[in-house]
Amino acid sequence: MATIDIEQARAMFKKAFPMTEKTTQKMATYKNQGGREIALQRERSNAYYLWLEKYDVDFEYVTVKNQKNPGQPYDRKQPRSSNLNDTTAPRLKLGNKAWHLEVENISGLQTVIDWYKSI
Repeated sequence: MATIDIEQARAMFKKAFPMTEKTTQKMATYKNQGGREIALQRERSNAYYLWLEKYDVDFEYVTVKNQKNPGQPYDRKQPRSSNLNDTTAPRLKLGNKAWHLEVENISGLQTVIDWYKSI
């Protein structure tokens, strides 16, 4: 199992999406140049867990997580983390479609960050 370093992940996000970080104890949210949000769950230790507005690719080490609809995004009405709210991630909160990803390692995380930066 890969070592998960949330602070290293935050540094990667800050570099890719400068001056956009909003943080709480449980979530760190960033925006790409197009204004799309991406959020990192900070209190996970077995993998990197992300919330995104868009995910239409397939990367190694990345799995779409959704217990209700495996492999699919969260529907606008589907409950999700209460830490995705008006303060931290208004575009990812309940009422919006969102993708929840599990990323196994830092290499997979860098791939997602690089792709999200370019869209």
